Amino acid sequence: MSGEGSVGPWAAIPEIAKVTLRQLLGRRRTLLLVLLAALPVLLAVAFRLADQTDVERFTRRIFDTISMTILLPLVAILFGSGAFGSEIDDGTIVYLLAKPVPRWILVAAKALSAMAVAILLTGVSTVLAGFIDLLPAGNDGVLATEAQVLAVVVGSACYVSLFLALSLFTRRALVIGIGYMLVWEGALSFMLPGIANLSIRQYSLGAAKAIYQLPVQEARLSAETGFLLAGVLVAVSLSLAVWRLMRFELHGGSD
Repeated sequence: MSGEGSVGPWAAIPEIAKVTLRQLLGRRRTLLLVLLAALPVLLAVAFRLADQTDVERFTRRIFDTISMTILLPLVAILFGSGAFGSEIDDGTIVYLLAKPVPRWILVAAKALSAMAVAILLTGVSTVLAGFIDLLPAGNDGVLATEAQVLAVVVGSACYVSLFLALSLFTRRALVIGIGYMLVWEGALSFMLPGIANLSIRQYSLGAAKAIYQLPVQEARLSAETGFLLAGVLVAVSLSLAVWRLMRFELHGGSD
C-alpha cells in the first residue's frame, strides 16, 4: 500500500500534462506563434543568402531584436498564463482541485508542460536560425548558437513560472505580462540599467555567458548571478502557485 501511495501522485503528471498540452496547443493563437517563430529562421536564410555570417551582426539584429525581445517573452508569457487559464475561466479548476493529487504535483505538471512547449517553439527557432547563419562562422558560431539556446531555456522557465503563478492571483496575468515585456524589459531596461537584477531578460543573457559572451550590449549580469536569480525566481513563483492552489482548496474553489 505504501508503494502505491508513493507512486500515485507522480503517475498523475502525464495525465495532467496531456490535458494541459491539449489546451495550450489547441488554440488558434498557437498558429500565430509558430509563424512568429519562423521569422528568425527566414531572416537567417536572408542573411545567409546575403553572405552575412558575422556572429555579432546576427546576434544583435535577429537574436536580440526578435528572439529575445519579442518571441521568447511573448511565447512563454502566453503559455505560462494559459496553463491554468481555461480551468479558471470556465470554473473547472474546482474539479481539478478535487482530484486526490498534491497541489505541488498540479503546479509541477502544468509548469513543465508550459515550459516544454515554450522551449520547443523558441528553441527550435533559435537552433535553426543559428545553424543556417552561424555555422559558417566556425567554433564561435556554434558556441553563440548554444549560448542563445541556453538563454531561451532559462528565460522560458522564468517567464512561465512567474506568469503561471500570477494567473492564479488575477485574470489579467496576460495583460500584465505584455506590459512587463514592453515597458519594464523594453523601455525602462534601456533607461535604467540598475533594474538588471529584476529583469528576466538579464537573467537569460547572463546565464548565456556560461557558454559564450554574446555581443549583446545590455547583458549586465554574470553567468553565476543570472543562474542564481533565475533559480530564485522559479522557486518563489512555483511556491506561490502551490500556496495559491491551497487557498483555492480552503475556500472551496470560490476565489
